[in-house]
Amino acid sequence: MLVETNNGYSDDNWLLKDKVHVEGGREQALARAEELSLTYTDRLSPIGSGYGRLVFRVSETSWLLEITDSWWFTNSDEAVTRTQYARLTVAQLISSTEPPPVERPAPRKGRLRRALGRD
Repeated sequence: MLVETNNGYSDDNWLLKDKVHVEGGREQALARAEELSLTYTDRLSPIGSGYGRLVFRVSETSWLLEITDSWWFTNSDEAVTRTQYARLTVAQLISSTEPPPVERPAPRKGRLRRALGRD
């Protein structure tokens, strides 16, 4: 299952936040995704005030979450409300390849050494 998050700034700000492996088959993955859609939060509420939540099932394998929390700052006249968004998608890993090892480049001569013609 893939978990993407967005803080609501634009549609370009989606970030793959987590990859959740689910043992079993498709039905277990769908059940786990639906369960996670009802409990997922990207960050903790600063005061523990709880969350408001809208859960949309976009397709058979995809959910969109809108999670809102509010709290009062000390000595403030208004409450602060924050809304975060998350997408949960059940996906099957088709291929996995490790990146090749990176070799450290040879040290370069400093500018002063090159200017003076020294090695």
